[in-house]
Amino acid sequence: MRASDVPQVSAAFRDAFNEIYTRRGYGPVVADEAVGLVIADTYRSLDPDHCLVLERDGRVVGSGFLHVRGATAGVGPITVAPGNQGCGAGHQLMQEICRHADEARVRSVRLIQDAFNETAFALYGAVGFVAREVFARASFPSTRRPQRSPYCRRAGAADIDQIIELEAELLGIRRRCDQELLLRVGETFVGERRAGIRSYLARIVRGRVAVLGPAVAATLEEMLELIAHATQDLPAGTDTRLLVPARCHDLLAALSARRLVTHSLCLYMVRGEYEPFRGYYVPTLFPESG
Repeated sequence: MRASDVPQVSAAFRDAFNEIYTRRGYGPVVADEAVGLVIADTYRSLDPDHCLVLERDGRVVGSGFLHVRGATAGVGPITVAPGNQGCGAGHQLMQEICRHADEARVRSVRLIQDAFNETAFALYGAVGFVAREVFARASFPSTRRPQRSPYCRRAGAADIDQIIELEAELLGIRRRCDQELLLRVGETFVGERRAGIRSYLARIVRGRVAVLGPAVAATLEEMLELIAHATQDLPAGTDTRLLVPARCHDLLAALSARRLVTHSLCLYMVRGEYEPFRGYYVPTLFPESG
């Protein structure tokens, strides 16, 4: 991907996501083309060697991003403009993504896929991805109730080493550059006990929307405590969005008290090695690195 490709990448990103969501009755999800511009520019700076475009007749019709983090890597977003779907373009793009991962000696490649998109599921399965986890794409309205915890605080650059070690312990992922990015574009909160940082949560707030994730905690109590602390300062009614692991029925039940609504399901798919996550994990869609 070159800098000159970014406007076409953004247009394909917008059109592809809006088409599939609208066809399924959800309505357009990318109202602002600037979203695609920000994603493409950010990922080009993070992973310049693994941001790919697909061309037809000299025009960019699709793009894909591979985020290599040592032995693991994340993939996404993968988009092909609607007029070029159904002719093998997506398969060609994913084969090239997998080739890059293999050349980088990645042992485990992960992505998150909307479960209602059967075409994408079949595509990813064809290149070796297997569904390993189910997540609920959900949201709840913030209440602006003071819920400060003596164990939780805002994080800074000095906390990144401990956050990395926590993710390595519970997730098997190490991603320093992503943690640094989240501190620049959003906010990170941590929960501390005597043993040090035992939970963390990142959030990005834009207007009346707050996106939570990644978030990692060893216990349900620590996850709920951190979510409460990290959302208590939001304006009441802020649309707070996150992906909740379906296997964590206790977390789903607890968040239901905050009027949690599940909008759709997502599949966490893996190509290669996979160890089930320990503890509680809310993944992120930005950056899509695990």
